[in-house]
Amino acid sequence: MWGPTGGPGWQRNDPTVQAGRLAGNNTRLWVYSGNGTPSEIGQGSIPGQVIEQVVLQSNDAFKNAYTAAGGHNAVFNLDNNGVHSWGYWGAQLAAMKPDMQRTLGAGGGGQT
Repeated sequence: MWGPTGGPGWQRNDPTVQAGRLAGNNTRLWVYSGNGTPSEIGQGSIPGQVIEQVVLQSNDAFKNAYTAAGGHNAVFNLDNNGVHSWGYWGAQLAAMKPDMQRTLGAGGGGQT
C-alpha cells in the first residue's frame, strides 16, 4: 500500500514503527481485530478468516510497541472471534462512536 516493504513510504506510515510518535503526541486510537474465527456476524468467509489472523498479529505487535513507548490513549479490542468483514467493522464503528464524539468534541444528541 505504501510502496516496497521497508521503503521510506512504508516506514513513515507504519504505526508500529511510529508507535513512539503516536504515544508521544497522545493521539487517540481505537484498534480492533478478530482472530479469524467466524461468529454469527461473519460466517463462511475463508479469505476473511486468513486475513484477520494476520491482522491480529500485526495489531498485537503494534499494541506491544505502543504500550512499551508509554502509550495510554488507546482502546485495543482484540476479540476472541471475528473475520475480515464489514459486519465486524460496523459493530466496532458503532461501539467507538461515543468515544469518537467525545474526542472530537461533538455532541451525542444528533443522528445515529
